[in-house]
Amino acid sequence: MEKFQLDEFSVAILPPATTYHPVDGRKYTLIMSTDETNSHLAIGYKYEMSLLHSENKSMLTAEWKPSLGEYILSGKIHPGIKQSSNSNRSHQTQPEVTKAVSMIVKADKDLFAHVPWLLYAPIYIETESNIHKYRAIQFLGVPKQYLIL
Repeated sequence: MEKFQLDEFSVAILPPATTYHPVDGRKYTLIMSTDETNSHLAIGYKYEMSLLHSENKSMLTAEWKPSLGEYILSGKIHPGIKQSSNSNRSHQTQPEVTKAVSMIVKADKDLFAHVPWLLYAPIYIETESNIHKYRAIQFLGVPKQYLIL
């Protein structure tokens, strides 16, 4: 398992995935603690199940998928159980989602050097919530705009 530290979080590339492979079905599991002091990203062929069971943390799962002749990064943000019961917290997730996508893109920048057409692939993230009006699928731009920031 390849691990490295970025400024705010740790990243693990789970074998048999590598920095450059796979593209199709490349999955990301990002766990962000509520106090934002400890975040972890796993990149691999499957979601990192050991990270999926946490009440106090928000989680983003995402995957590269082919769609209509192009790739898209499709994902879901899952607020922690304590967070999802708070309606005020549910509609304030936009900055959190943007930060999570930015973390994924920046952590996987070597993939974009190897597969540059992914820099212009659309990113769609679904927000889960117990409150129906806060559920949404958002277009969050393309990876290139996160690498420039």
